[in-house]
Amino acid sequence: MNILLILPPNIGRYVVATIPHAGIAYLAAFLEREGHSVDIADMRIDPSDENLFAQIERFKPQLIGLSTASIGYKMSYELVSKLKKNFPQIPIAIGGSHVSTVHTKALEETEADYGVYGEGEKTFIELARNEPAENIKGLIWRKKGSIVMNPPAPLAQDLDDFPYPAYQKFQLNKFLEKRIPLVTSRGCPNRCTFCSIQLVMGYPFRTRSPKNVVDEMEHWHKKGYDTFEISDDNFTFNLPRAEKICDLIIERGLKIKMIFGNGLRADRVNEQLLAKLKQAGCVWIAYGLETSDILGLQLLKKDLSVDKLKSAVEMTKKLGIEVQVNFIIGCPGQTFEKFKRDLEFADELGVDQVRFYNLIPYPGTEMFEWVQQNGRFLYPSEKYLNDFNYWSEEPVFETDEFPRTERILAYKMGQSKIMELFLKRHFGKKLGTVGHRLWRQEFVQKHLRGIATKAWVGMKRLKIKQY
Repeated sequence: MNILLILPPNIGRYVVATIPHAGIAYLAAFLEREGHSVDIADMRIDPSDENLFAQIERFKPQLIGLSTASIGYKMSYELVSKLKKNFPQIPIAIGGSHVSTVHTKALEETEADYGVYGEGEKTFIELARNEPAENIKGLIWRKKGSIVMNPPAPLAQDLDDFPYPAYQKFQLNKFLEKRIPLVTSRGCPNRCTFCSIQLVMGYPFRTRSPKNVVDEMEHWHKKGYDTFEISDDNFTFNLPRAEKICDLIIERGLKIKMIFGNGLRADRVNEQLLAKLKQAGCVWIAYGLETSDILGLQLLKKDLSVDKLKSAVEMTKKLGIEVQVNFIIGCPGQTFEKFKRDLEFADELGVDQVRFYNLIPYPGTEMFEWVQQNGRFLYPSEKYLNDFNYWSEEPVFETDEFPRTERILAYKMGQSKIMELFLKRHFGKKLGTVGHRLWRQEFVQKHLRGIATKAWVGMKRLKIKQY
């Protein structure tokens, strides 16, 4: 059949989309391997409803799949309503991380015909085969006025059997970066309380073979792509496998760049692996610390020490790989004084970039339950998931020890540090310092931020920096 896969126009902080979507690209590849004709509507690139409807008229899909992230999920819900109004005869299946979090609620709150939760490829394939709904694991469906949630689908084990994600079906020339996302594993065995990945991909760590990974790199390298964003949640959990991937890149003489923007665990790297990553083309590594407070790390179940983070940063810098460290504002047990220690610690690390994110408790995670028991939500999840994001200065909850006003101040201080490092990195120490002083002016914050963002996007278009 003809199947249309839609990404809603939720693009986060930037005014354009940065890279193609791996989840949709994998699903498209699976469906094409089954013999279906697949088209993609990436509304991050073209948010026009009119153009989407024209695409539907041309392509005449018999089934529509719609991705739904928790942040901004109402965009997807509203899109379902529009599609049902204009094309009531076409069944719609919604999937993505949000459906894996809220399950039947996704169908209760929309007119969608189906919901797909967990790893969605097998479930969606069986739906496209017109298998009886009651037999499809991982499916949520409507039965005589009620909503039925089937048992979960088993997690895929042989990732080498997966087709390469069909990124060629996206308008690759319209993304902000000329960069290919690469998913080399699924699942994460760690138990961080704020993370929702286990709700989608599960705890078991499953991997593609090093050869399979590097074959995909080579496939895209031959098409003119030399920069790869490794999107794994725990790329280095299996250290020998990570080293073997590097060895194969080196042996094949691939001149590429690897970026770990999604992050590596600081306790799952060592000097030998980092040296191989450098030789294989790694130019950027983000490490997630979240907080330098020992109690906070314990309450997050991060299972990471500050000393391990320091060591990883020092080794990475020594090899000439650029480093970013991520912090969270609003960790359990955090106070304004503890946040200031995080800020001081970020300075001591001497990294190329930092991030300070407001903590967003996803429904279904341990962190959500922790806030209910130990803090106060300032907004219902329906509001903060749709109206806020990680870059909003407004916190979604507070505690007696770290109230809202102090969290807003902490966020502003964190953003100032981010901009200071950002400007110095791109424009040099002297010009960057001047630029940072200008950025801190109230007039600039109020009137020129949007112009500056568009200017930066223009620079990225000119390939000033690729990472």
